[in-house]
Amino acid sequence: MTPKVSVILTSYNKSQTVGKAIESVLRQTMQEWELFIMDDASNEETNTIIKKYTDDNRIHYFNSNIADHDRYRKTRYAVLINQAIPLTTGKYLSYLTDDTEYLPTRLNEMANFLDNHSNIDVAYSGQIIRQVNGELKLISQKTRKTKGILKKAANRVDHCSVMHSRKIVEKVFQKHRSYWDDNPKYWHNGDAAFWSRLNEFQPFYPIPKELDISYKTPSSFQNLNAFLPQKVPDGILVKGLASEVYLIDQQKRRLITEEMFKRLKYDRKRIVAVPDPVLFKYPPGPLIDVSIFKNGTIPNQLLVKVENSSDIFYIQNNKKWKLLDRRTFKKFNFKFEDVVDLKKKELEHIPEGPLIDHILSPKKNLPDGIIFKEGSSYFLSNNNTLQPTNSNILKKLKLPVNQFVKLTKTERLFIKKGKPLIFEIFQN
Repeated sequence: MTPKVSVILTSYNKSQTVGKAIESVLRQTMQEWELFIMDDASNEETNTIIKKYTDDNRIHYFNSNIADHDRYRKTRYAVLINQAIPLTTGKYLSYLTDDTEYLPTRLNEMANFLDNHSNIDVAYSGQIIRQVNGELKLISQKTRKTKGILKKAANRVDHCSVMHSRKIVEKVFQKHRSYWDDNPKYWHNGDAAFWSRLNEFQPFYPIPKELDISYKTPSSFQNLNAFLPQKVPDGILVKGLASEVYLIDQQKRRLITEEMFKRLKYDRKRIVAVPDPVLFKYPPGPLIDVSIFKNGTIPNQLLVKVENSSDIFYIQNNKKWKLLDRRTFKKFNFKFEDVVDLKKKELEHIPEGPLIDHILSPKKNLPDGIIFKEGSSYFLSNNNTLQPTNSNILKKLKLPVNQFVKLTKTERLFIKKGKPLIFEIFQN
């Protein structure tokens, strides 16, 4: 049987939902389809589920075997789709993700629409969006309606709601020498970049009904990536899909043992869940275990003191920066319960750094990771600069937005401005 529609399903570590996605294709009222499951080196649990379905000769399974440290270099689902398209044989192409399912008539209705409108090469439908918890229990539901004929579909249509002809995607390739753009800047919305390419040749035409269901879980890429800046600042606790917790320290990811997580008074409420490509783009740094007290690799942005001593230090740039007095402690919203007691010999391994006092001036040293605010503008201190940012990003990073150092306009002007800490999304 020659397939009329080629479905490309991209998969990565969604063991809870990937089976639902595959079964939704198997339940289609149209049977003239082929399914390409493009898995991006998922865990064993996910691949075990996928392989249950590969006996069907319409289903083709490919594993990228990508190394974790290479994930961030390109938009992975765009790479997988580009690998799949030349393998497909259908008249029409359609897309699916491992956290979405088609309604039973989806392929039939969209293919019939394109068959009956030979001048149309791109069709899209509405979508049901379900917010669910980690156990897939429904939290809320909304509907993304069609918006008429779209000459600019970027950021307005999900790629699981689209079907297009083979001839238009070949036009894209002829012009751009690739199908989807796999530039890493399109991680958050690679479909928007591709829609812009399709729109160079034709608008998107609506089928005004909902034909797929997208499940937004806490681990969905869009949820994890929303408001996450391109560069995660030092001092942020992060974790990927696995359970390990890391500290971003001098732009490296340092694995923290459970013992040291408690000893250094880290707070689990401050752990930021990030997509694996974001996590693995930071090279591994020294393990945070008991050896840090011997080899001088105590993490930065820690408050420390020797037991029974009143002197408090802030670890910065791998040195101990002494806080001048209680006014300094209060100025930067430090908390005594966060101060880690060390033994004298543990602190001796750390070289002396400059003094920190409460006066802000061009010649003074700023502790890193402090939130500043002037008017309605937020800043985060880094390397004696103030990085402009906003409250959404600070909340994403689990930083205490309401605990800021108030800046005067004069202070803001004489402290060097750093590179903005922003979340960028492709727009068209």
